[in-house]
Amino acid sequence: MTPRRLALALTLLIVALNARRGEAGLIPWSYQWNAQPTVIDADSLGADRTPAGGIALTPGAITITGGNPGVALGNANIVAVNLTAFTFSPSPDGTPYSFTNSPYRLSITLTDVDSNQSGTLYFAGVFDGSFTNWAVDLHTHFTSATQQWLVLGNNRYTVSLTTYIPPEPPAEGGDGNISASVSVQPASAPEPSGLFLAGIGLASAAFCGLRRRALP
Repeated sequence: MTPRRLALALTLLIVALNARRGEAGLIPWSYQWNAQPTVIDADSLGADRTPAGGIALTPGAITITGGNPGVALGNANIVAVNLTAFTFSPSPDGTPYSFTNSPYRLSITLTDVDSNQSGTLYFAGVFDGSFTNWAVDLHTHFTSATQQWLVLGNNRYTVSLTTYIPPEPPAEGGDGNISASVSVQPASAPEPSGLFLAGIGLASAAFCGLRRRALP
């Protein structure tokens, strides 16, 4: 292979790689998150701590609401669900309301616009910690894989749970959230690393060919 042909081949490889990346960045899709349950009650206060009057309301809870449905073009970072802490009434003795291994499940339904195919991925987690009307010490950890994928039409969608922001105390009323990133690329597209290795192989073969020609 002559130096001119080698340069042309490497140029075509780079163009192909950039074209694949550009193609992935133009794929349109839509999404909708949901949560079950939508209300997670605090641990029981116990029979000896029932509020006066015998009305057994759950005094503390977390609400989980799915993010608004949306559309995207290519890779995107999105809010999966919003989290709110609230109380029906103050703790009788000021003790924080606790959450112990309190489970929840999130789902995202993706729709590939070009093929109109839809699919759903499921994630699971638990809440641990406590809050009062004025302070929050609430944590979550996921009990399912935090990264999952599916193929819709000719495209592969990879969803990763990324960040958790706890809700603000009930007295302040600010929401927390769980966020996710979604990456999309043609299902048949080779990985950039594979193209890079192919380029190295092509360059090495061409170099060996030029070297053999140069030898007497």
